Amino acid sequence: MSRTLRDDEADPFASLSSFERAAYWVGTQLNETHLGKRLAMQWGHHVAQPGLGLTIDNRIRLEGHEHLPRRSMLLASNHRTWFDQFALMIALWEHFPKPPYLYCPVRNAFYYDRPLGVLLNLAVSGNAMYPPVFRDERGPALNRSVVDACVRLLDWSPRTVVALHPEGRRNPSDDPYALLPPKSGIGRIALASRAPVVPSFVNGLPASFGALVRDRLRADAEPVRAFLGAPVPLDDLYPHAGERDAEREASVRVMAAIAALGEQDRAFMKTWSPGSRATR
Repeated sequence: MSRTLRDDEADPFASLSSFERAAYWVGTQLNETHLGKRLAMQWGHHVAQPGLGLTIDNRIRLEGHEHLPRRSMLLASNHRTWFDQFALMIALWEHFPKPPYLYCPVRNAFYYDRPLGVLLNLAVSGNAMYPPVFRDERGPALNRSVVDACVRLLDWSPRTVVALHPEGRRNPSDDPYALLPPKSGIGRIALASRAPVVPSFVNGLPASFGALVRDRLRADAEPVRAFLGAPVPLDDLYPHAGERDAEREASVRVMAAIAALGEQDRAFMKTWSPGSRATR
């Protein structure tokens, strides 16, 4: 995952520690070669996804899977728990023609700078938590390469799914329908790649893994809801790729589509009662 440097530009990857470089190399081999990605997603398809599915597969309610395009795509969702994207992929997995080439950009801290983080990434996702996003002082230089990588991967294979949280971080609000302002990154990637952006809204997940397991055993646990919408219209903004105002507008449109799906969930929960069955 690299980009061409100008003559007057320093290599941002020079700031990585030796361990970060090694973890980055593993991520690159498993995510940016067809052999590596096929092997990684076979692990995801046969081991990680079924294993994680045991936590919530009895209470998933999915609406809108018909909006999935038959090509590479950005999948944008709200962000309240550590499990949002896992729940979304568990709900959607059977609706992909083949196991997707899944990419979930994740913060570098823990997943790329600690051995336990690297092992956890491999075990639960086949290292699909890639590319790493830097939130320290190195971020401004390194994260340009994150955008470049996402754009390149969306063009690399029709099976590519880049799953992003436009909010950029978990929303601590007690109100699941109150969303944070979007970051411009998703707009930048969407306009540069011209890949369809499918909005999604996930709700019904607790904050801890222990509670997630306990909820499986509760007959009155609320369903895990996943709503998908039609790709966000951005055609008028494509000619303005690289312009900050256009990127911000694209991000705002994506966030508005996610909020609209949240209102669908709010309406559903007004009709739900314990004992109602979830449907996938």
